[in-house]
Amino acid sequence: MKKIKVGLLGLGVVGAELADIINSNKENIKQKYEIEMEIGKAYVRDLQKKRNTDISPSCLTNSAEEVLNDSDIVCECMGGSGTEITKNYVIRCIESGKPVIMSSKKVIALYGKDILDLCLSQKSQIRFDATVGGGIPIAKVIKECFKGERITKAVGILNATSNYIYSSMERKGYTFGQALKKAQELGYAENDPTEDIDGFDALYKVIVLSLFAMKSWVNIKEMYTKSFSTIDLIDMKYAEELGYKIKPLAIFEKKDSKFIYRVGPCLIAENHIAANVTNNFNIIVFEGSNSGKLGFYGQGAGSKPTASAMYDDLISVLKTNFEYEMDLYKGCEVIHDYREFSNNLYWRVSVDNTIGKLALICNVFAKNSVNIEKVIQKDEVGGKMDVVLLTNSVESTVIDLITREFENNKVDVNTIIPFFND
Repeated sequence: MKKIKVGLLGLGVVGAELADIINSNKENIKQKYEIEMEIGKAYVRDLQKKRNTDISPSCLTNSAEEVLNDSDIVCECMGGSGTEITKNYVIRCIESGKPVIMSSKKVIALYGKDILDLCLSQKSQIRFDATVGGGIPIAKVIKECFKGERITKAVGILNATSNYIYSSMERKGYTFGQALKKAQELGYAENDPTEDIDGFDALYKVIVLSLFAMKSWVNIKEMYTKSFSTIDLIDMKYAEELGYKIKPLAIFEKKDSKFIYRVGPCLIAENHIAANVTNNFNIIVFEGSNSGKLGFYGQGAGSKPTASAMYDDLISVLKTNFEYEMDLYKGCEVIHDYREFSNNLYWRVSVDNTIGKLALICNVFAKNSVNIEKVIQKDEVGGKMDVVLLTNSVESTVIDLITREFENNKVDVNTIIPFFND
């Protein structure tokens, strides 16, 4: 019977869960594949730390090189250990001819093209389906089920932390800060939540999904995000009055070699499927050239969903030959033309409740050729009055001009959010 040693780079919550799944499925792997699988060495930074795992202390090492030398397949579970370190370890695995299973979406987003090019030249397998979707097997679905058509567009909620925060604000009346604190208490948010709430985690997933779904390499250096933290409770209330919800959306579309995208808050109609995805759940809706819209829903974060996805990747390496898997990444288009997603806008501004202020606001929009479709004057609070305006699509440069002119005339611009209508 063939013996396979699995090395682990990292033994945090994901690595420990993966080790437990491997150990609990040993007999199943023996019967199905006639393979005796065992955990080899596991790289950790602190050998003395207490761990909730059955792995023998003799398997632990603080030398990544020892893991590479002692393993047939390597699983990268490095978590927040640093992208440069993780990238270097992954490259060492590939150069050693070892198949690699990855969990770091950030490493793929930053260095994926170089890593895949190296895999193709070295004829070494790599799997990173687990880097996006968590418990949603979205990468496998795309790779196996969209052979006869093109995926042209996608919209989704790709970050569980921000979605939990927005759900708590909407349903429980928490402020953004209160909801974030609760997410941290429940383990949905890191102690430093910057990558989640500023949209970077979702952006990394957009880059990975663009590769899987559109065979395109998009360059993170050409892209930006709009922070999810800019939304106030009052915006949630006003959106509801309009028949919409505010959601932390990722939108991306490939059109004539142009990449149109947005990662940030959007207003979405309350009857849209994504509007009703709450708590730590994610959704991704693809638009295929033949099949139309298809939605995929599930838990997008957590150690168990990620470890489960990594285990699936591990089994796939045992079953699939190099040529079949790596052919998926040949001939991918490198995108050079990036466009910001644009649509009608929601503006919330605050002004002193004095004569002429509303006229001033309307004049600024008119001067910049912006059409106001609706003006809603809200109640005065503390001498200030909220005004909600719905306008046509406005280019970012024009938004900057309007914002500066408002500031010069003591008009506070609180929120600007696009609508997503689909």
